[in-house]
Amino acid sequence: MEAPRMYVYHLEGMDCADCARKVEDALKRLPGVARAEVSFQTGKLYLYLEAPEAELEARRRVETMGYRLRSSLPKRLPGPWAWAMASGGLLLLAFLFGRLWPFLSPHAYSLAALVGVLPLLARAFRQFHQNPFGIQTLVSLATLGALAIGAWAEAAVVVFLFLVGEGLEALSVAKARQALLGLGGLMPKRAYRLGPAGVEEVALEVLGPGDLVRVPPGERVPADGVVLEGEAWVEEAAFTGEPLPRAKAPGERVYGGSLVVEGSLLVRVERLPKESFLWEMERLAEEALLGKTRMERLVDAFSRRYTPAVLLFAAFWALIPSLLRGDFSGHLYQALALLLIACPCALVISVPAAMAAGVARGARLGVLFRTAAALERLARVRCLALDKTGTLTLGRPRLLRVEALVGTEEEALALAKAVAEASAHPLARAVRAASGGLPGVRAQDHRAEPGFGAFAKVEGKEIGLVRPERVPLPPSLQARVRALEEEGLSLSLLVREKEVVALLAFQDEPRPEVREVLGQVRALGIRPVLLTGDREAAALALGQALGFSPAEVWGGLSPLDKLKRVEALTEEGGVAMVGDGVNDAPALARATVGLALLEGTEAALRASDVGLFSLSALPKAFWLSRRTLAVVRQNIALALGLKGVFLLTTLVGLTGLWPAVLSDTGATVLVTLNALRLLWEQGRP
Repeated sequence: MEAPRMYVYHLEGMDCADCARKVEDALKRLPGVARAEVSFQTGKLYLYLEAPEAELEARRRVETMGYRLRSSLPKRLPGPWAWAMASGGLLLLAFLFGRLWPFLSPHAYSLAALVGVLPLLARAFRQFHQNPFGIQTLVSLATLGALAIGAWAEAAVVVFLFLVGEGLEALSVAKARQALLGLGGLMPKRAYRLGPAGVEEVALEVLGPGDLVRVPPGERVPADGVVLEGEAWVEEAAFTGEPLPRAKAPGERVYGGSLVVEGSLLVRVERLPKESFLWEMERLAEEALLGKTRMERLVDAFSRRYTPAVLLFAAFWALIPSLLRGDFSGHLYQALALLLIACPCALVISVPAAMAAGVARGARLGVLFRTAAALERLARVRCLALDKTGTLTLGRPRLLRVEALVGTEEEALALAKAVAEASAHPLARAVRAASGGLPGVRAQDHRAEPGFGAFAKVEGKEIGLVRPERVPLPPSLQARVRALEEEGLSLSLLVREKEVVALLAFQDEPRPEVREVLGQVRALGIRPVLLTGDREAAALALGQALGFSPAEVWGGLSPLDKLKRVEALTEEGGVAMVGDGVNDAPALARATVGLALLEGTEAALRASDVGLFSLSALPKAFWLSRRTLAVVRQNIALALGLKGVFLLTTLVGLTGLWPAVLSDTGATVLVTLNALRLLWEQGRP
């Protein structure tokens, strides 16, 4: 059986997170649809079809609900502005008629109300089966009810304000989606490719791996690649959030969409423009918003009970008090206002709007959240576990010395290189990169034991590069190992048939930004701890140099030991783990939130919840997660607060129908704009 094929559409007309859930539920029930996922934040539908013919039925179902599937959104002003202008124009005429010919006033206001409510009635009718308590249904009932009790002017004002509110809401949502999906817009439309006849201007789509492109000053790099010639200052703000350009020279990597501020580069293209890191960032941001956070699920559950409860109360208020005290029309008027307050749109949108803005801002700060739930969890973390090699250090250790205990240093280095041939460990790479060693040494039957070392057979004898603590050593060699570790060096023993034949010492420089990053993390109230496989002495030497206390450094840990430490920290209240290697993957997966540097291994990236463009992005991730959750709380308080205030003022007779409209459409616009603040706030850890 073939795997379901995925189709991606823009869902036109979706103006509420609750609408997204209704569309998703309706499509899941169709035959031939394996899965349907709707993201309100991006306005996209991800449809997984087992049979191609199911696409037509899915289109029909969506259109009967009042939406449209499009491959791309039309370039027009979003929202019901035409109907709003028609309703507003008739409302103005009704006001003038009321001044000049008062007897025409009721008819003019009624016409304005009916024209405005017409599109709402049509949409309410289409959606009634899936969403009987939708905002269109509630506003339509309130408008028609107001006309029935003779509140003609208020009926016209209510529907006009609602249409304007929907238009403003559509504009703010479109702005949020543009910010989220605008990363790809940084890619240039053209490239200057170097061909046989010289430099030629070509469309971006024709570039492929291996092409050579010239990037002059003021132009954006057309694709991910490596600098072959030239030096330049390149701005990478879209990836790191840092406005200051960085110097680029031959051999260094550049990313498509980055801007050459000064200088000129010759770049060899390594990835297709449509597969660039910038497009990958946008794709990951979209995928992050498909799942729901814990807070979003709580709000959804509350909203499902909130609307029916307010509707029941409105029915009670229209009937029971009027039977006891009379004034049926007055209580009915208040009940109609309660209908408008009953819609949960502002509340439902409060969480996803903030999460979308947070994920989008993270992508611009060099922080790629794989799920919105990871952003939510990170805000509650108070402990940070850090791997050493490749995370706090550059991950490019150098072999400083080889101390031969049996034979010569050249012989020992040749054996070490033969064993290191098939290993991806950073120390093995350093051995292979070292100069020297006798030629012609070949190894076979390579294998690796995590936490122990790498092994191979040379001339029938087993040779290993192993950790010093895994081998029993004589006192003199133990003292030598301890002395080198106290210098902050990492060590490996070359063992032949259980006999130690050489000692290899490595040095890995700390990243230049480590001290600043750790200071910012501590300033946020987060306790960093160092977890490393290096022996205790070497780990303490590095830790103290970076500002760790002895209690914050744990050395000599195997991958299993790291996992146990992370599990213990998780049970104590949550921990974020930062790593980059294969041996970090189990701990990254077990942590409350796993973070991996994007330059790390594929295994670490897959096990992580968050990708970091650089270590400097780490404190930004913590700051952004906390700021996003603060905005979520503000949005919920704003949505519920406005509804609560207007509920009380309606019951005591201080406000009527048109202020009740503002309790939802106005609140929806406010929570969306409040969420958008995350995109341009200048706050930084």
